Amino acid sequence: MRILHVFPDEKFFDYVSDFFDELNNVENLYIYYNREQNYTFKYIKNTSKIKIESSYKEYVKLFSSSNIDIIYFHSLPLNVWKFFRYIDKNKKIIWWCWGFEIYQKCRLMKPLVQVDLYKPLTLEYVRQNEIKSIGLLRFLYWLLMYPYDYIIRKKIISRIDYFTPVLPIEYQLMKKISYFRAKPFMLNSGPGLASKVDFKFHLIPQNILIGNSLSYTNNHLDVFSKIHSYRLCNQKYVVPVNYGTDFNGNKMFLKDIANLHTDVVWLTDFMPFEQYFQLFETITHAIFGHIRQQAMGNIFACLEKGIKIYLYKDSVIYRQLVELGFIVFSIDNDLSEISLQKVLSKEDAYTNLTCCRKIGIHKIENANQELNTMFKQ
Repeated sequence: MRILHVFPDEKFFDYVSDFFDELNNVENLYIYYNREQNYTFKYIKNTSKIKIESSYKEYVKLFSSSNIDIIYFHSLPLNVWKFFRYIDKNKKIIWWCWGFEIYQKCRLMKPLVQVDLYKPLTLEYVRQNEIKSIGLLRFLYWLLMYPYDYIIRKKIISRIDYFTPVLPIEYQLMKKISYFRAKPFMLNSGPGLASKVDFKFHLIPQNILIGNSLSYTNNHLDVFSKIHSYRLCNQKYVVPVNYGTDFNGNKMFLKDIANLHTDVVWLTDFMPFEQYFQLFETITHAIFGHIRQQAMGNIFACLEKGIKIYLYKDSVIYRQLVELGFIVFSIDNDLSEISLQKVLSKEDAYTNLTCCRKIGIHKIENANQELNTMFKQ
């Protein structure tokens, strides 16, 4: 079976494409549309497997080609909506949902899955910032240029045949939408080869990771407010602000307002995948203020490496991880100056690694079986 992959220039492509290349009886077509034939990828490293198509006419022909069986969307941003009009009705469509497509507002549309993304301080800042950034003229522009967004989105979502979430709970959340008819595909694992990690636990507290990007959904302002008075010895906060465009893209904004009494390492430059995760060797605690599913690569890396994790109790991530048997802690009740000086126990670290291994086991075999079942239906 031939799969056409529709993907952005993002850091997830490399490990996801490696996974699909391991599947049986599958030919993957990694064709990237860009008007520049000599486009240089910013995040993707394994470019040898990618063909760049600079002709829009030739690119959209692929969606009705008899040589293609499956269209696989790596996320579903607005700029790929236009391709759905060219998709043959006999094609299977799989949507691997990254999260932003279902939790975030989009132009004048409400989120598909509505959760309270922001804690009080961040919410206040976002409201003020949205009023300034959107403005009346942009509102009117959206109203005039995209009056049928809701109708188009409904048609697109109802056309999806199979849905892969990052967390299984997201499939249940999407099923509450009346026009969502997609069946689950790789519901319990998602694409990506399972990592082989040795058991690790920590004896002494080291650095503390806060969030994963320069995004409002990290709720940095509220997290900083919680920890600003903590005075820690021989520990530093590590705050990635090298990815994301919120706070007007000002990477130093958070530094100027953080008001923390413990030393902070601000990650401002983009780091290759391997180099970034080398930092985790010095991390023993991590605080993720996300309410929606986000930063799961970081979170699972922490769970595998015996790092103590704090999340808000009303977070989709917290709910899912607890349901799966992971040992995680709440920002609301457990986070304190004392708790940041106590590492995750050896027993709890082993529990978390075991849960990670259960999720990753038999990923290739399960995907092969599901694809075969898909074509028997």
